[in-house]
Amino acid sequence: MIDKLIPDTVKYFLKRFWVVRKYRILIHRKARVDLNTFFEGGNSVGKASEVYKARIGFGTYIANNTTIRKTKIGKYCAIGDNVRTFLGQHPTKEFVSVHPAFFSTAKQAGFTFIEEQLFEEHKYIDEKKKYVVEIGNDVWIGNNVMIMDGVRIGDGAVIAAGSIVTKNVEPYSIVGGIPAKSIGKRFSEAQIIFLLKFKWWGKGYKWIKRNSKYFTSITKFIEVCGSNKTKDNDTV
Repeated sequence: MIDKLIPDTVKYFLKRFWVVRKYRILIHRKARVDLNTFFEGGNSVGKASEVYKARIGFGTYIANNTTIRKTKIGKYCAIGDNVRTFLGQHPTKEFVSVHPAFFSTAKQAGFTFIEEQLFEEHKYIDEKKKYVVEIGNDVWIGNNVMIMDGVRIGDGAVIAAGSIVTKNVEPYSIVGGIPAKSIGKRFSEAQIIFLLKFKWWGKGYKWIKRNSKYFTSITKFIEVCGSNKTKDNDTV
């Protein structure tokens, strides 16, 4: 009963304060984050950025003026300035007009000519239609990148600044351009196979902190961490 008497705006700020304190999240005062976004902790959201109905993995940060909607992001990702997801799509064939008034009930322009949805405006990556984009772990996305609906970006990938990503990106690939195309790989195939199997981002915080000194060299990392020379009992 008391909960019903509390205005939504108050609920929002109370939950935001609680989430920020408990999960060590830094949210700039001019950033907007809705109550349906889940943070694993150790995150930050920059100035003028907007995050809605998203899932943000541990350690991932979002820079300034970025809009992330209905996007699932893994752990330890670096998301640059002016990045956009949840862009939507319009029909380009058969339909006489690309204007949503002829196929959408959302009334984007304040009106619609139809009574039921005639075209799927977003391409989802899951059956429940929760997310339109999935970004893996340890992904770096440069400034001014747009990621189209239905795209999956693999673990360890790098997206060059100014790119428009229209199709899936392979793990540890470096892509760039309009549309984004493969530029190269971060590591050799053998090293990539090791990293994808090892999944260091799934280790506990204590393990990663203890072994962070090996992260400066992929060769040393595989030599030490791949030979069970490190303790592997942390799960958080």
